[in-house]
Amino acid sequence: MQANLSIDSPAPFSFSAALPEHAWLTGSACAPYLTDVMQHSGAALAVALPESTAHLSELVRSAFAQGVRLIPQGERTGLVGAAVPDRSGKQCVVSLARMNRVRDFDPLNRSITVDAGMRLSDLNRHAAAAGLCLPLDLGSNPSVGGLIGSNAGGSRLLKYGDVRRNVLGLEAVLADRDGTVLDMLAPLRKNNTGLDLKQIFIGAGGAHGVVSAVSFALAPVERSTLAIFIAFHTYADAALALQHFEDTFGEMLSAYEFISASALARVRQTFPALSTPFDNTGAACFALVEIASAMTGLDTLFETRALEVLETLGHDGGVIDAALGASERFWRIRDSLPLAVVHDALPLSFDVSFARGTLVPFLEDTGRWLAAAHAPLQCYEFGHFGDGGCHLIIAIPHALAGAYGPMRQIGLRSELYERVRKFGGSFSAEHGIGPSNLAYYRKLVPEGVRTTARAIQGALDPAHLMGRFRY
Repeated sequence: MQANLSIDSPAPFSFSAALPEHAWLTGSACAPYLTDVMQHSGAALAVALPESTAHLSELVRSAFAQGVRLIPQGERTGLVGAAVPDRSGKQCVVSLARMNRVRDFDPLNRSITVDAGMRLSDLNRHAAAAGLCLPLDLGSNPSVGGLIGSNAGGSRLLKYGDVRRNVLGLEAVLADRDGTVLDMLAPLRKNNTGLDLKQIFIGAGGAHGVVSAVSFALAPVERSTLAIFIAFHTYADAALALQHFEDTFGEMLSAYEFISASALARVRQTFPALSTPFDNTGAACFALVEIASAMTGLDTLFETRALEVLETLGHDGGVIDAALGASERFWRIRDSLPLAVVHDALPLSFDVSFARGTLVPFLEDTGRWLAAAHAPLQCYEFGHFGDGGCHLIIAIPHALAGAYGPMRQIGLRSELYERVRKFGGSFSAEHGIGPSNLAYYRKLVPEGVRTTARAIQGALDPAHLMGRFRY
């Protein structure tokens, strides 16, 4: 049956028979799917809402026959614009929001298989009944497909790794003539029957096909926890403390998040009702440390050992102050950072990463550069010190919006990425490529790597139908 098009549909809807009428949105009904959290936006031919892998395969077959580009979409929480269409009005958004079922849950195997449209919070609610969870701690609530597309890490990557480490299998639909379904869902931890094809889809931003379902390894819910909030004289002191906590707690150190003094000050200013441990410490940065285990009864031991570490660090002179408390209190501070630092300013957001030994030199070098070259701007740094990740936001006051127009913003971003390259880092730690990073990908990634990626993408998507970018 042909879908009824609104009069503002931008093009003939020649492949609408691929799905039932109720599975399509057109015209103004598409609006919620056209803008992401960073305000990247576009226009769509239509939004497809398939309800099964069979629907998805039929959609891809029809798109191939008609030459319509498909934009796989999760919850639009990424930073790089990969989940929204361009402004041509000729691309079709594919939202898997209606594909949100649990296909299999095996507590003994500690695994769960779900549709790619399921939200992370819903997955964890289901797993919690057996005392299990998918141990990815993110500031947003993405879909499973979005997790796969971005290879998200989050605040507990130090202990549990990124998405790639927690995927046992997946199902994907290729952008070929037949809409081929690759069933690689077996929830096996050991499977050496040839090339591990599922890895090609993880972190690809939807460029190689549409992931329709995923099998995850689960972890026990943590039952003993301790959180510590520490003020440091310098970033180097924070890095040294990380080593002490790792030496003492090993794999029970689940998070080590750093927060710059400017970022914490901004949280206090924006959310005065939010309780923070210290005032006017003179610290350069702070760390939120979390120690956790699935074993019960370790809380007292954690506190005793943590105080021993803090005593050692205090003798060395790097720690100004520390507070022990409930995890929820300190994580509320950390989770408030993104909203606080973009308040009353135009944010330029960066998601970069380094070998742990070069993160501190990068932060110090960047601070000197910004103070000298862009003194009116404020820089806020926070992120995953334990894995070398850094979220860096340069805030442009609205009063300076004219002086820092689009071209100057591009220049500033290029300058920062040159510093990332100088220190051997990645200009996209978690969020991938997408339209906003494509120029930097082509400039900063070696030609041989790009040529190989292009060949793989061409083999899987010969008609160039999938996603927002070509390698």
